[in-house]
Amino acid sequence: MAITVRRIGEEYNQQMLDILLSSPMDSDGLSVCLDRSPDMLSVPKLFFDSYKCFGFFIDDRLVGYSMVCRKSLYVNSIPREIGYLANMYVLPEARKLGWLYKASEPLFKEVLEEAGLGYATTLVGNKRTETMIGRRITKFPFIPHSKPIGVNCIYNIMITFNKRNHSEYLVRRATEADTSDIARLLDEEYRDRLFAPVMSPENLRNTIERRPDFSISDYFIAEKEGRIVGTCSAWDISAIRKLRVMAYRKQYRTIKLAYSMVAPVLGFPKLPLPGEAFREIVINDFGVENRDPEILKSLLVHVYQEYRKKGYNMIQIGSYDKDPILTAVRGFFTQPLYSHIIFGSADPDIIEKEGIDCSRPYLDIALT
Repeated sequence: MAITVRRIGEEYNQQMLDILLSSPMDSDGLSVCLDRSPDMLSVPKLFFDSYKCFGFFIDDRLVGYSMVCRKSLYVNSIPREIGYLANMYVLPEARKLGWLYKASEPLFKEVLEEAGLGYATTLVGNKRTETMIGRRITKFPFIPHSKPIGVNCIYNIMITFNKRNHSEYLVRRATEADTSDIARLLDEEYRDRLFAPVMSPENLRNTIERRPDFSISDYFIAEKEGRIVGTCSAWDISAIRKLRVMAYRKQYRTIKLAYSMVAPVLGFPKLPLPGEAFREIVINDFGVENRDPEILKSLLVHVYQEYRKKGYNMIQIGSYDKDPILTAVRGFFTQPLYSHIIFGSADPDIIEKEGIDCSRPYLDIALT
């Protein structure tokens, strides 16, 4: 059996998508998959400055892959080039062969020598990957020194009953005239957060241009007495990622049956059938003055109202676990999803030497 690792590209797109769909996430009877069709490489293309993808082969058959991406992100409020390990998937029958170690030199050597540090994420409870955090093997010197620096919490806000916005803030869709204020609010949020993007007006325009099915009007603005005090994006991300239901099992069959009976009466959006995807809106960037949860809640309620009328199933928003601003989700029906944020570096003591603040890590949830 010949085991090899080599760089691959778009010619393997369909094979990579097939491998992804063979790795669903199962929880209490609900089986879902993050389907990245039609283009498995869309996320690194859209969100990073550069990327490389490496395939794992057994006897010339692709059985898995992973990517390493690079981008300028904030570290201690200063832009710095960072590496990101993304999208590692392996067919079930090809697991437990130490692919990360076998691919460690092409994946990590260049990033460690030129950038020196980076990050990765893995779901809390994924025992296959959790056991690898902090592990070092002498014969694989290019494996980064790694340590968990926090947990990211993504709240899936399920759209059910109608909600009314009783806040003191006026919420509306953004226009081109709001670009500078949006960039200001986002950069105020990002500047003190580890691995957050640099959001100048120019970078904001580039971000909007690169996102498919997205425009300035997909930002919402919160105003008080004519002054802009908050913003968030609301992106239908289905062009690059779909949360596809693979199966309803156990109690979820009963839940879906009951939901389907009451949905027409109560005006709930329809749940997808097996094989279909949830209709979801992703709030992957937000910024509000003084990090006030009430401003963010006003934005959330407005987005919820608009997309409930359009038949969407859920809204996603996230931040580091225990972030006080996430109290904005109180009053919604939510399902949390937790991921480890893992710091990787060439120097095991770089956090202490450079005084890197890891207390408020940032993760763009569109990457997950």
